[in-house]
Amino acid sequence: MSRFKTLPLSWLCDLLYLLSSPLLVPAWLFLSRLMTREKYRRGFFRKLGSVERREGASRSLWVHAVSVGEVLTAAPLIEALERGLEGWDVSLSVSTPTGFDTARKRLPGTTVFYAPFDLSACVARTFSRRRPDALLLLELEVWPNFLLAARRRGLPVMVANGRLSGGSSERYRRTGFLGRWLFSMVDQVAAQNEIYAGRFETLGVDPGNIEVLGNLKHDREVSVTAADAAELRRRLGWSSGELVIVGGCTHPGEESILLGILSRLESSHPGLRLVLAPRHIERLAGEEPSGWPERGTAERSFTRWSEWRDGAGEPLGHSILVVDTVGELERFYSIADLAVVGGSFVPHGGHNVLEPASLSKAVLFGPHTENFADEVSLLLEGQAALLARDAEELEQAVGKLLGDAGERARLGERAGEAFSGLSGAVERHVEWIARALPLSKSNRN
Repeated sequence: MSRFKTLPLSWLCDLLYLLSSPLLVPAWLFLSRLMTREKYRRGFFRKLGSVERREGASRSLWVHAVSVGEVLTAAPLIEALERGLEGWDVSLSVSTPTGFDTARKRLPGTTVFYAPFDLSACVARTFSRRRPDALLLLELEVWPNFLLAARRRGLPVMVANGRLSGGSSERYRRTGFLGRWLFSMVDQVAAQNEIYAGRFETLGVDPGNIEVLGNLKHDREVSVTAADAAELRRRLGWSSGELVIVGGCTHPGEESILLGILSRLESSHPGLRLVLAPRHIERLAGEEPSGWPERGTAERSFTRWSEWRDGAGEPLGHSILVVDTVGELERFYSIADLAVVGGSFVPHGGHNVLEPASLSKAVLFGPHTENFADEVSLLLEGQAALLARDAEELEQAVGKLLGDAGERARLGERAGEAFSGLSGAVERHVEWIARALPLSKSNRN
């Protein structure tokens, strides 16, 4: 597609964004509130294209990961690419402040910048300053102006760890020609499994350019040791004999389920502790979320991790710990006796069940796990996790496991074994990327 043909398409996309703006008034009101915070203001202006200019003559691979989860997934791949791609500069863009902070911390030697708003001028300025030779998108991030800019410059566009849920696939399919046009600008896809590969093909990606390479999340490194977990328990004042339930990536309604279970089971299990790690920590801003215990109530007080960590560090005792920081869920899973994965007792699709499994924890989840169907099947087939169909079944399962240390240990051991059998995705992705990268300089003007 020539530059002459793609420029009008970019302007058309800008016009459509403009025409849809009345529908985005609530979003703009929310954005105006965010803009009162310095970190969001900084991110906002960088998304206009005010990113660091790349210097030097080396070829450049631009990797894009949306937020925290994608950044953590991409990190081992980026490190492997930086070691294995001679003559290439690897940089990473993100879309959220939390993703940016996580990337800077996790990849201190990698250039990290904000991806532009999908407006042609913002996109063009970012491309001009970063001068990429190839684009690598994590999982699925297809924006029209972004892809058109790459097409104008003759840059290959690759999707790594490709994931396309049934719901997303159906929404793109309903757009007809527009969806197929969008996906036709994706040159190469490394899909997580055959199901996702088929969906990419249906939406217009050349089947000859789709490979199934597995899930990068299966290659994640466990960074928390047993000694780290023991030290965290000691700091919290929780002995090894006090049982800990961790609710990870919880959504509204799930915290109340776990709080109710705690209330009904703690009398028969003295010293029972609960850690809640909401998926969206912004829910904790301002007043206490509905259904949560009020501060100052002796029987049901809770402490925010950020406040306790930065304070005197007195033992928490009977307090419920609420994790209100980003990127620390693995750390808290490490002290769990039972890990309940959120997003699965409400119709959200679930979250990563392999994260606690990698730590050999007893894993429980609800019926809504469509987003991690393969991982859930793996654990269930290996008798390495428990599925509870509702809150009542979850309480029964938790009560049984709390009273049976042997079964908790066996469940956790099987979970760890199931996870350890999954590996090699990072290496396969590096080989695939090396084959797909251009051998010579592209036209980056």
